[in-house]
Amino acid sequence: MNLQDALGVLSRSSKYSVSTLRTENIVDELQGLKDYLYITPNIQMDFKAALEAALSSNDRKNIICLCGSSGDGKSEILTKLYKRFSNSINFHLDATHSNSQHKSAIDCLDDKFDEFKLSNKPLAIGINIGMLQKFIKQGDERHNDIKDSFEAYFENRHIKGFKAKAVSFYDFECYPRLNFSSSKITSDFISKFLAKLTEETPNNPFYKYYQLEYKTSSNVAKNFEVLSLASFQNKLIELFGLARLMEEQFLIPRIFVDFIYQILTRENEDGIVGNVFTKFDNEFSRCFTKFDPINVRSQALDNFYLEYTTQTLSYEVKDDINRLSSLIKFTLTPKGFVRAAYLLEEESLKSSLADFSKASFLQESLKNYLDLIDIFQREKLTIEDEELCLKVVEELIVNSALEYSNRLLPSNLDGFIVSRQLKNYSVCNKVNIQADVDWIENHKLTSTDIIPIPLIINNEAVYIFNIDLNFMIQTVFISNGFRPNRQNLETIAKFDELISHIVDRTTKTESMKLISNNKTISVSKNRRRYTVEV
Repeated sequence: MNLQDALGVLSRSSKYSVSTLRTENIVDELQGLKDYLYITPNIQMDFKAALEAALSSNDRKNIICLCGSSGDGKSEILTKLYKRFSNSINFHLDATHSNSQHKSAIDCLDDKFDEFKLSNKPLAIGINIGMLQKFIKQGDERHNDIKDSFEAYFENRHIKGFKAKAVSFYDFECYPRLNFSSSKITSDFISKFLAKLTEETPNNPFYKYYQLEYKTSSNVAKNFEVLSLASFQNKLIELFGLARLMEEQFLIPRIFVDFIYQILTRENEDGIVGNVFTKFDNEFSRCFTKFDPINVRSQALDNFYLEYTTQTLSYEVKDDINRLSSLIKFTLTPKGFVRAAYLLEEESLKSSLADFSKASFLQESLKNYLDLIDIFQREKLTIEDEELCLKVVEELIVNSALEYSNRLLPSNLDGFIVSRQLKNYSVCNKVNIQADVDWIENHKLTSTDIIPIPLIINNEAVYIFNIDLNFMIQTVFISNGFRPNRQNLETIAKFDELISHIVDRTTKTESMKLISNNKTISVSKNRRRYTVEV
């Protein structure tokens, strides 16, 4: 067996990608490799504690549900707990599928709940969110009590270990594998997994296979060495965070480990740094191609390609190229160097190579978004927090919305917003918009997928507008003089929604302007009279 064969246990096509109950105690070598990599998640410890609590309860009529999506590790957890608890707890390892040729998964669940009600044992179930919803609609009426508990769960899904009547729920969504705090994206799960996979220790079987190959021409061994770099791992975590915030791609373990397998073993002239941004059959791969640093529009990047081709690179850039080559172990292409500089930006690069991605609109938007998350997570805001909040909300988000609304005006118009067209004139209402910092200080985020922005428009009641990272990116585009991407229909609709609300709250304004190409008419209300200035 070589390193690539050993890494094969990570592949989604491997028979080891889904855990099943073992009927014998014999563990083959590949299963041993997979077992070595297993990281016990917090949800497993809490689920185990719930099983123990159910056994110690006077009333054992308890159903304990492990809820999530396909590939998030339900079967792995349940098969590990089955051996210990199967004598005293009934298990239904996969409620998503039928265990009978002639019955549907719903029928099997109905039967399982019948057995539960006749038994004196608790019931542990692994079930997908979609199946929970399906059972509410299609489950038999004799189990309406259980269906009521399922409905209550969806109203309280954010509560860890929520219990309704005799049914408790442990949802992977309450145990996020990605954390967005301290203005940084981190992942305890990814960090522990990659550290275990690449740890330089004789106890690590993968490292043993690497040692047998690293002095050869093995590309897999070269990629494995890059993956062991903390700087590379940290950037990967950021990419997984971007996939979550921008593409709504959850960090599902089965998809994640398959991605790691693919970037380690696929052939690419730039090695692993090329594979990270190459599109292949994996959900994360399809996301990451959208974040490829070679797609950043930048004069500095164009200059680098030109200087590389004409061999007129500066000494600083050449030093960084040599450093990246020594870390990657491949003869990189120009695009490979750009990607490597992005993925290894923590390696103290000193030339302009290090600035290509840092200066991108995506990185600027991500920093603003993480800063807002950090502000919401603070118990008490400092003066610096408030200033940062006002800078992002008022100077960036609000001003970008006004710029977008007023984009057809012949010149910039501060403090007004176009409300409608009247023949050849744009009618502009006076507007004053402020961020409600007190509201932010008194509210905590329930999810980092969206951030509520509280706005006080013309001194009226606070208006809450939800934004996501995609919206933040468009505000940065607009603030830098670009028009928003019209292909991003959802984000454009969000801009239109915000502008519509702002206009609605300016209808009673006492000041407006009528603007055509070469003429401005100012109208203001003073007591019972209107003053018009041309």
